[in-house]
Amino acid sequence: MQRVASVSVPFKGPASGRLFGFTGLGLMATGAGILSLVLSTGTSLATVVDDRLPLAPLSSVAAPAPSGGTIANQAAAVQLGKALFWDVQVGGDGKQACASCHFVAGEDTRLTNTVNPGNDGIFNSEGITGPGQTILAVRNITNDDRLGSAGEVAANFISVDPDSSHAADICNVTGDPVFGQNRQVTGRKAPEVINAVFNRDNFWDGRANHNFNGFNPFGNTGNNGDGNLVNMTNSSLASQADGPPNNPVEMSCAHRAFNGANSLGAKMLARQPLQFQQVSSKDGVLGPLASAGGNGLNTSYGDLTRAAFGTSDSDSALENSFSSYWGQAVQAYESTLISDKTPMDKYLSGNQSALTQNQANGLNIFQGKGQCAVCHAGAEMTDASVNFYNNDGPLNRDGGDQGFHNNGVRPTREDGGRANTGPNGVAWSVSGSSFDRGAFKTPSLRNVGLRRSFFHNGGKATLTDVVNFYNRGGDFANAEKSKDMKQLSLSSSDISALVDFMKNGLTDCRVAKEQAPFDHPALPLNGGADRPATGGNSLCS
Repeated sequence: MQRVASVSVPFKGPASGRLFGFTGLGLMATGAGILSLVLSTGTSLATVVDDRLPLAPLSSVAAPAPSGGTIANQAAAVQLGKALFWDVQVGGDGKQACASCHFVAGEDTRLTNTVNPGNDGIFNSEGITGPGQTILAVRNITNDDRLGSAGEVAANFISVDPDSSHAADICNVTGDPVFGQNRQVTGRKAPEVINAVFNRDNFWDGRANHNFNGFNPFGNTGNNGDGNLVNMTNSSLASQADGPPNNPVEMSCAHRAFNGANSLGAKMLARQPLQFQQVSSKDGVLGPLASAGGNGLNTSYGDLTRAAFGTSDSDSALENSFSSYWGQAVQAYESTLISDKTPMDKYLSGNQSALTQNQANGLNIFQGKGQCAVCHAGAEMTDASVNFYNNDGPLNRDGGDQGFHNNGVRPTREDGGRANTGPNGVAWSVSGSSFDRGAFKTPSLRNVGLRRSFFHNGGKATLTDVVNFYNRGGDFANAEKSKDMKQLSLSSSDISALVDFMKNGLTDCRVAKEQAPFDHPALPLNGGADRPATGGNSLCS
């Protein structure tokens, strides 16, 4: 039976977390009346009456700066990180990249083989009756099924293929009791990687620690059994990046190592980056390295790593610390993915025509009677940000970990969320509060209109469904549900304006049109239409 609430790592339940698959979109964890409005014109902004962070242009907030790393050339590190993130050679089958779950606005929009049956192991939602099937229309999920992301077919790792022109590892396919010979599906929904640099901790349960140890996602907590290659602060993106690549559900055959001989490091360092994928000469980061008229980059991963980290070490020496190089480089790339040019940003900067009247009304509702901005606070639109933590402290108003909330979208027993424990039996929860049971990280709502579905289980189909959920105060009266979850008494016109604001006022054109820095190499997709290479920056004003 599929184990969705267990926490041993790796696990295919609350899927090995990611920006990749320990995912879920706990959308709009709203709160009680902390904000008041001045609504004389219908477009004025809310006035914050406590010390919580008000909405603001994202350009007004600096991305948290990591410290303690070993990058010598930031531009080269961004190139290395972008190549690694989009390269299907990383996958055990040579077909799975980090980007395979984050290819539209930083998340997954595929509809084929994306249902995880939950704890009961029964496929019974979205019109799906078994693995490998295609959803015809996204609908609300009313049972313990989850809308996740397709990863790898279950297999055991034997060795890296010594032929560097081969993308796949040598593995023994075993199949899975639930998914059979189909690709396994993660137990949470993949959230977007865009703007994730502002999060203090990453993954939906926050297991990607803000301190990066160079080996795994767990920082200096009790779940780190590997020691330290580095000790970096403000680096949860690096911690996150080290989770999925060798996870046997998401990206790897089981038991592949990150470092040393016959490892992911040994495999990638010898290979041409993106050799099976086209790269546009106009790509904002990789364009200068694109092979003329062909696939890939005109360099090797070994040379890219040496350039980024200022070393002359051989590939066989670099492979011993590849997990550290990987995490730092992917973090360097993902830190460039900041969508700070939405209509709301322009409106908050003084351009009153950037939002329509209806969207401006929706903004007021967002900050006022909708109470969305209580948790989707600050320029980052989340109380899980570094900035919010520094401003408001380590505990939320329920006494649980800051930025994590149980909103009653599903019964707590289905997924412990923040209260789950890691490989050494240590909980992700720092406070130890019962309110961390079933609690998930508050996501930013920027580009929310481009997402496939909502909440950590992918359980709501549309933004209107999400707002209706909050309007009724949630679906389940969990004992751990946040005290901020209350009925809102929004009218139909309120809901329409709020949805209009979120769907259109929070979308960065560059994200929607895949314009730099959101351009990318071509990406072949399992269970979805292949994505062509993009590049250039002339589509958005």
